[in-house]
Amino acid sequence: MRARDNPFAADRVLAIRYKPQGCTWRELLERLESLNYRAAIVGPHGTGKTTLLEDLIPWLRSRGYDPILLRLDSTSPRLNPDQWHVVGAAGPRQILLLDGAEQLPLTQWLCFRYRSRNAGGLVITTHQSGRLPTLIRTRTSAPLLSEILTELGARCAEPDGLFHRHGGNIREAIRELYDRISGVA
Repeated sequence: MRARDNPFAADRVLAIRYKPQGCTWRELLERLESLNYRAAIVGPHGTGKTTLLEDLIPWLRSRGYDPILLRLDSTSPRLNPDQWHVVGAAGPRQILLLDGAEQLPLTQWLCFRYRSRNAGGLVITTHQSGRLPTLIRTRTSAPLLSEILTELGARCAEPDGLFHRHGGNIREAIRELYDRISGVA
């Protein structure tokens, strides 16, 4: 099978947007406003933190803000000089969105918080709470995985088993299905 025909191809998976669990979008956005746009999206790997952060961008723009997305991960765990400049220059109409805040050591996190003080907001993703008030704890479920598979137009004989085998990490579950179909696994 050609990669683009795989129902779990990256472009198809990336088209799936965040689905709040345990709250509505309206409740989530009202909470973010009540926290003055300074909050953390907290959860384990593969539970939708990055997708939720990305999905906030159009909503923030519709309210007149200029969201600025910064990403950190294990291959790029530190902010580069250009990113530090953006953080320091952010003003009241900019909301900084930092994906992977847990990558920053405490001293750099404190520096980041100080340098971002003039920004209109700061929303981060992290695996553990504590750096900012928690906006939401992302979570997944086997029914959510089944819903996503249906949205992708795909079938899985054992979605519950797949979900549990990957410890609730939907990204890894979908990666396994991609590999199965492509003949890698």
